[in-house]
Amino acid sequence: MKKTKYLSICTIVVAGAFLGACNENRETFDNKVFVDGTTNVTTLYLDGEVEEATYTLQAQIPQPATQEVKITYAVDPSLVDVYNKIYNAHTVILPSEFYTIADPVATIKPGGVTSDGVTLQITNLSEIDDELIYCLPVTVANSSIPVLESMRTKYYVLRGASLINWVANLNENNLSLSASGSASGLANMSQITVEALIRPGAAFGDGNDAGISTLLGIEGVKLLRFGDSGVDPLQLQFAASPNVTNSQWTIEKEKWQFITFTYDSSTGVCQFYVDGIQKGGDVSSTNRGSVSWNSSQFYVGKSYSDNRDFSGDMGELRVWNRVLTKEEIQSKNHFYKVDVDAVGLVAYWKMNEGAGNTILDYANGYNLIANSTLTWVPVSLP
Repeated sequence: MKKTKYLSICTIVVAGAFLGACNENRETFDNKVFVDGTTNVTTLYLDGEVEEATYTLQAQIPQPATQEVKITYAVDPSLVDVYNKIYNAHTVILPSEFYTIADPVATIKPGGVTSDGVTLQITNLSEIDDELIYCLPVTVANSSIPVLESMRTKYYVLRGASLINWVANLNENNLSLSASGSASGLANMSQITVEALIRPGAAFGDGNDAGISTLLGIEGVKLLRFGDSGVDPLQLQFAASPNVTNSQWTIEKEKWQFITFTYDSSTGVCQFYVDGIQKGGDVSSTNRGSVSWNSSQFYVGKSYSDNRDFSGDMGELRVWNRVLTKEEIQSKNHFYKVDVDAVGLVAYWKMNEGAGNTILDYANGYNLIANSTLTWVPVSLP
């Protein structure tokens, strides 16, 4: 069984049809037991961050119980075939070593309509072969009163996730350090590598002040931006007094691309890569100053004014305090993830939260806060 080093789960409830025989469309609740929930199918996407998932199963009846009702849950491997036929799937039963139901018996007390909870734990996720798709059917095996067949069973489906499932859209928005004074790792960097997975929108740069779309940095200090007066809106510029750019430092609209910029203050050499391929060769800057971005003036998607935003989607934003080699940039899956403890990684904003207005820094805790409500975009990358 293949072991995946970075494996976690992001639980997404998927809308599904009630499962059962065709004639169950006419089935009535009466006072039958049914397993509570808006769907019979829950999918666990294995993407690399935690080791277990916990679910609570609860049964209900439409009318108060006149006597104590006992419900017993069990895993029924034969129901995998039922799931596969309904969904035209090819799942296999999840091996028993990956789940536990510590106490499978639930009770609805007289006068009540809801049972106490039964806990299902799915564990040891890093040991699961994420190249297979698993199904775990948990069903009401026994009940002291009749069961509504179409709501008897819950199906838990486990499958490998894409490496990236969410990105942030920064159109008319920007991000700033939540506690800039403590971001000491972003100060006095004699070398930098900045990386980002980006998808500029169709209107990227349109209507922006001076045609500028900002990646990140500090206005008047050191800044990475696209466009400027006399510079193509899709062309990267290192604004560092004096500014440095190259006609080949360009990106495309409405396309995912992984960009990398490096700068070495000892030599002034700047490099730009798109999808691991260097563009324009080495370009020299006369600026020899180190880079300090541990300030309240540091932004992602803003410079000088809010109208210099990054109109598009972004993920995997990273700052290193060293120049990465071409081999490192081109290494397997580098565009989609890196080790949070990698040498020289001082900020790692995955932008994979999927909700909220805080972007976590997985390297050193230099979290970013959105200026306004963030729009999260579901993706499947690569």
